[in-house]
Amino acid sequence: MDGFAALAMTKRPAVAALLLLMGACHKPQPAAPSAEQAAQLNDAEDMLNHVAANAEGPADRSTGPSNSSD
Repeated sequence: MDGFAALAMTKRPAVAALLLLMGACHKPQPAAPSAEQAAQLNDAEDMLNHVAANAEGPADRSTGPSNSSD
């Protein structure tokens, strides 16, 4: 076997592995939402933003009784 044939034989597994990796990395993209779906998503986002803006934060515990004895 000459040097070129040996070199070609060693590259085949590397090329096959590269093709398999490239195929595994392909992620199909979901379809874009329709105009009606986009409007529903925007409405839902607006409602969530409104709820978040009007939500009360955690209770203020700084003025509560302590467990330490004086």
